[in-house]
Amino acid sequence: MNWNEHKPAVLWREPLGGGYSSMVIANGRLWTMATHLNHDYVVCLDALSGKKLWSTRAAPTYLDHQRQARGPRSTPTWHEGKLFCLLPAGDLLCLTADTGRIRWKINIFQVSGAPRQEQKTIYYWGMSASPLIEGDLVIVQPGGSANNSVIAVNKDTGKLVWSSGNDPPGYASPIVIEAENQRQLIVPTGQSILSLNPKEGSLLWRVVWGNKYNCNCATPVWNDDSLFISSAYGTGCMRFALTQQNEELRPISRWKNLSLQNQFATSIIKDGFIYGPHGDLATVTYRCLDLQRGEVQWMSRRVGKCTQIAAQDHLICLTEQGTLVLVEANPTEYREKGKLTGLLEFKAWANPALANGRLYLRDEKRILCLDLQQK
Repeated sequence: MNWNEHKPAVLWREPLGGGYSSMVIANGRLWTMATHLNHDYVVCLDALSGKKLWSTRAAPTYLDHQRQARGPRSTPTWHEGKLFCLLPAGDLLCLTADTGRIRWKINIFQVSGAPRQEQKTIYYWGMSASPLIEGDLVIVQPGGSANNSVIAVNKDTGKLVWSSGNDPPGYASPIVIEAENQRQLIVPTGQSILSLNPKEGSLLWRVVWGNKYNCNCATPVWNDDSLFISSAYGTGCMRFALTQQNEELRPISRWKNLSLQNQFATSIIKDGFIYGPHGDLATVTYRCLDLQRGEVQWMSRRVGKCTQIAAQDHLICLTEQGTLVLVEANPTEYREKGKLTGLLEFKAWANPALANGRLYLRDEKRILCLDLQQK
C-alpha cells in the first residue's frame, strides 16, 4: 500500500450532519448517527453508493456542557440484524437494521437510577461508549455511585438484568476478553478499569485509573496476555497481566509511564509494538512504544491529534482537520506512505471504518467513501 504511487479515489461524498459516531458496515449497508435540526437520528446508507435508505429519529439533539459539539458520540452496534444505539443523554434503542423500526427504547439513567452527570463536573460530554453485546445482554455504563455504574439489559426487551460498580462514567467502550479461562467484561470508567463477570456483573478486580476530569476515552486493548490502557491529562499508560492467585484473578502491572497519553483515540498494538497519538491540549505527537518495556521507539509531529485504524501492515490516521495519513507500522522509524488533504473540512473525531476495500470517513457535516482496493 503506497498512496504516493496510487492515490485512493473518492467514490462518493454525501451530506450527513453533526456528531462523532463512527460507521458500522454489514450486508452492503452502512449505519451511523447524526444530528439534523433539533434531533439526533440513526441513519442507514447504501455502502456502495452512499444513497440514504432510511433515518429514524432517536432523541432530542444533545449539546454538551462545554458547548463543544452537538449530536451523537457513540457508534451503533450491529448484531444479528439489529442495531443497538446509545444517545448522549442515555437513550438506548434497539432497531431493526434493515428498516430502522424501533423495537424497544429505554433511558439508561431511568432504568439504573444513576444521576445524569451534567452538574457534577465541568468536563461532561455525554454518553460516548458504544453498547457491547455479550450473550443475551447489552452492556452500557450510566456511571452511578450506588451499585449502578455499569448495567446489563436484555437485548430482546431492554429490561434490566444486573447492575454493578460505583464509579463515575468514562467515555470509552467496554470490551470482553478471555484470561486464565475466565471470560470477563473490561469496563473503563471515569476513575478506574473494572473487570466484571458478564453473567451477573460481580466484580473480579478493579484498577484505579483516571484524572481530575474523569476522562478515560481510549478503549483498553487486550493483546494475548496483557491489557494496555492509556489516558491523557497527565494519566499516562500501563501494561498489566492478569494472573490467577489463590483462585482469584489479579492484575499485575508490568510497566507504567507517561510516554503515551491517548486523549480519545485508542492505540493500536501490532507485532509487539504500540502506535498512537500522545497529548491533549498542547502539542500532540504520534508515537511508537515497545509493548514489553514501554519504551518510546520514535515520535513524529507530522500527524498530530487523530483517530486511527490498522490495515495491511499500515496505520491509517485521520487528523481532526480531516487529513488522512498513511503510516507504515514500522517500529524502527516513522515512515509516511502518503497524505490526502482536503477530504473533510470540519472537526473529524469519528473513527474511520474499513470494509470490503473501502474506507469511510466523516466530519461534522458530511460522510465520504474512498476506494482503497489495489488496481
